[in-house]
Amino acid sequence: MIRQPTPRETQYDFWRRTVAGERVPRFEDEPQPGLYKRRMVRNGPFVPVEIWLEQQIDPETGELVADERLRAICNGSPRDPYAIWSYCRAISESEYDGLTGAHATIPDMAATHVALNLHEMAAIRP
Repeated sequence: MIRQPTPRETQYDFWRRTVAGERVPRFEDEPQPGLYKRRMVRNGPFVPVEIWLEQQIDPETGELVADERLRAICNGSPRDPYAIWSYCRAISESEYDGLTGAHATIPDMAATHVALNLHEMAAIRP
């Protein structure tokens, strides 16, 4: 039996349509590949999340050599996509890139397990 990999356009359909503003049905136990944000604690800063489908493909036949598996990186660390999915909100590539850079350059954003008062931060910064 030929095992075809899931096409990229199919993998990222939910994320692409959600970022475009479409209301797409979402199921708690079905993480979808894409770029997301979430908070590690209530009122904490958003952190970047990437979910993707890992595919091992035979370069000669183009067939899957192992089952496809969902993988996730949350704030730079590997995570279980099923455990974090319900907290994720779809974001654009530019917002994802901004979040990954913000944690490296803004000290208040680096403390991802601490709640932030964004009103105080706005008053302190010019």
